[in-house]
Amino acid sequence: MLNRRAMIVAIAASGVLGVASPIFAKDAAPWDGTWSGTSSGGGRKTTVKISNGKVVSWINNGFARPKVTGSVSGSTVKLDDNNGWTATMTMQSADKAKISASGIGNNGKPAKNGAVLTKR
Repeated sequence: MLNRRAMIVAIAASGVLGVASPIFAKDAAPWDGTWSGTSSGGGRKTTVKISNGKVVSWINNGFARPKVTGSVSGSTVKLDDNNGWTATMTMQSADKAKISASGIGNNGKPAKNGAVLTKR
């Protein structure tokens, strides 16, 4: 009787884990694509490309950000260009997100900008 219960528990647990893995893998999928919009800090294009849950590129207010890294987690993407600029994207709907960025501007002073991005 005990072995039968242990077997049932083991089968149920493996079933739950089998279902949970694809759910976690899907977290990044809504972010995958090209997100673009117009920056509030100069009116130039802001674009973020995400593929397989990884940030591939970031153009902030018309300037390509070098060596961009990022992390995708639920409804938020964190960006870092490893050169003083950071940003946070927050999903508003399946095809809309807000981005808020800050760093050192071309004039050497602190700068901030934001945009509403649309997924293409």
